[in-house]
Amino acid sequence: MSKIEYVKDTFEEYLSKKDRVSASDIKTFLQSPAKYYYEKFVRVEKEEQRHFSIGSGLHELILEPELFATNYVVCPKVDKRTVQGKQDYEEFIKKAEGKTILFADEMEMIRQMAEMALKNHTLTELMKDSYRELSVYTEDPVTGLKLRMRPDSMAQSKSTIVDIKSCVDSSPRKFKSDVYNYGYSLSGAYYCDFIGRENYVFAAIEKQPPFQAALYVLNDEMMDYGRSQYRMGLDLLKFCQDHNVWPSYNEFEVMKDCYLLGNVDSYFDTVKNSELITIL
Repeated sequence: MSKIEYVKDTFEEYLSKKDRVSASDIKTFLQSPAKYYYEKFVRVEKEEQRHFSIGSGLHELILEPELFATNYVVCPKVDKRTVQGKQDYEEFIKKAEGKTILFADEMEMIRQMAEMALKNHTLTELMKDSYRELSVYTEDPVTGLKLRMRPDSMAQSKSTIVDIKSCVDSSPRKFKSDVYNYGYSLSGAYYCDFIGRENYVFAAIEKQPPFQAALYVLNDEMMDYGRSQYRMGLDLLKFCQDHNVWPSYNEFEVMKDCYLLGNVDSYFDTVKNSELITIL
């Protein structure tokens, strides 16, 4: 087991460590190395999307409510068509500098989501006396790649990690679909294996009334699948780094086939002689 470093840094500091690989990085890489390289090293600025602001606000209100007012502010209702409205809005923007701005309906939604989630006694018990929003840095012993993780809540007295997910529908059928669509099994296995925890619990919270919250764990088969996915991702990421090659979709399918056959070093010869057409 590699040395594990626990650091109480900001989310911005955590994201700035581009030399380290996160579970999200691996998911992007497994779409295609070309996309991973662009997102990680070429794209300068990502457009902020509202659902990210809502999700991060929900996390903070549940996990670190004492910091919420410092980092989030509600935009007042002003009529920017009038001179006074424009002045009021400009003054608000100046005062809100450095904070994430939420609209009133978003703030009310987040408040109700957090309230309903914290009524789940199992969730509150799992989060009791836990490390929250703590960055974890370690190294993959197989490839030597530097890794990063930021679990939402890590219990001190239990071998459990809690991952808070906002969603449209937190029913078992729909959330299982989300697990497949968003690669949650990879996240669960990645965090458990490299941090050394036994249980990974998803807290799925709906973004619409009645804001139902439900807790889920993945079965062994789904965890094993996630484990095989992150292992392939790390191994092939190291291969791409070593050879400075970042293939697109069709070429990447060839690379994965070579890897699964146990001979990734045959990739260059194989791709040269392949018809780059993928069977769907």
